[in-house]
Amino acid sequence: MILTTQQIRQLNNITTNALNQLYGNDLDLVSRGGMERSLSFRFGLYFHNLITDNDWLSDFNIDLEYNKNGNDTKRTMRRPRGVQPDFTLHRRGNNDENILIIEFKGYWDRRNRQFDRSKVEDFVNQNATYRYGLGLLVELNENGYVVESIYDYTANDGA
Repeated sequence: MILTTQQIRQLNNITTNALNQLYGNDLDLVSRGGMERSLSFRFGLYFHNLITDNDWLSDFNIDLEYNKNGNDTKRTMRRPRGVQPDFTLHRRGNNDENILIIEFKGYWDRRNRQFDRSKVEDFVNQNATYRYGLGLLVELNENGYVVESIYDYTANDGA
């Protein structure tokens, strides 16, 4: 799904606000390390609250670890055996309204981030199956976070 510059900014702002709430309310989870799923869940709660009254986003589904493409397993060219993104904002049942995909990585996980970056790239590719409008790679550090935005520049309106 191709998003406008304004929609991308709005999603980035909501994500930043949800991450700020995560760090403001759940720093004890962050500091424990190894709690990626718990942190993803808490982030999802904050994100949901931020979009509840949003005319554009409130009717979309938020899912964590959602690995389905219809009734089949999500697969990409680089992940033919299956893949499950950490966080998705989409409409279940089709790939026409895939809005946002996020991969979270904590400071405790020292693996190369290119694996996660390539996963997000596959999901935002507008010439592939899923065509998410925006992908984010979120690095959860002990005292803050870093967000990398990933989208298909060739399909976007100049964002």
